[in-house]
Amino acid sequence: MSIAQHAERILAAWNVADPEKFESELENALHCCQKKASSNVMEMEQQELLESVVLRLRADKNSDKNNDRATKKRSSPQGLSAGFVLLQHLSHRVAA
Repeated sequence: MSIAQHAERILAAWNVADPEKFESELENALHCCQKKASSNVMEMEQQELLESVVLRLRADKNSDKNNDRATKKRSSPQGLSAGFVLLQHLSHRVAA
């Protein structure tokens, strides 16, 4: 599966508000990024960006679950929004 497809699937799971599907898509994307090697610099950068966004979304989601005030100070609605903007960018840019 391509980086664009992973980004699209994460966004789709978020949009239908399905927490299990969302977690599953995050896990699939993370697994793909960690095992897939690429010789193309652009593709490697896109993989790194997707992995970074997935890890950030997971951290934000876990901080909400744990109600950890120190962690919540680091996460913000703007940070969450930025993650979704990056996913939209990846889904469109790679697909183009």
